[in-house]
Amino acid sequence: MTDPFHELELTEASCDSALSQGITVDKIRVMVERFYGRTQQDELLGPIFAERVADWDAHYAKMTRFWSSATMRAGTYSGRPIEAHRFGGFTQAHFARWLELFTATANEVFDAQNAAMFVNLGQKMASSIAMRIGVGRLSFSTPDA
Repeated sequence: MTDPFHELELTEASCDSALSQGITVDKIRVMVERFYGRTQQDELLGPIFAERVADWDAHYAKMTRFWSSATMRAGTYSGRPIEAHRFGGFTQAHFARWLELFTATANEVFDAQNAAMFVNLGQKMASSIAMRIGVGRLSFSTPDA
C-alpha cells in the first residue's frame, strides 16, 4: 500500500516544533470547517464541492485526519488523495483559488509560524496533485519580506 503522504511528498514538511506551539486536532478541525465553509460559498469552487461531497461532517472529519497526519504525524488518515482529484475539470484557477482561501483561513486560525507551515504544505499538496492529474505546474508568489 502506498503511503499517501509520501505520494504527496508531505512528510518532510512536517514540523515537530509546531506540535508544542499551538497545533491541535481541535484547531485543525476549526480551520477545516471554516475553510470548507468558504469553499462551499465560492463561485468557482462551490459547484465542484457540491457535486462531490454528500456528507460534510464526514468530509470535515476526513480532512481533519489528513491535516493532523500531515502536520502532527498523527497517522490517522488513510486515503488516496491523488485519485480523489482525478475526476477532471480542474484548471490552475481552481488550485489558485483553493490556495487563496486556504491561506486566508490558516492565517486566521493559527499564529504566523504555524499558518506558514500549513500554507507550505498546502502549496506542496496542490502542486503535487495538479501535476499528477495533468493540470500542470503551479507557481506561487512569495510575500515580500
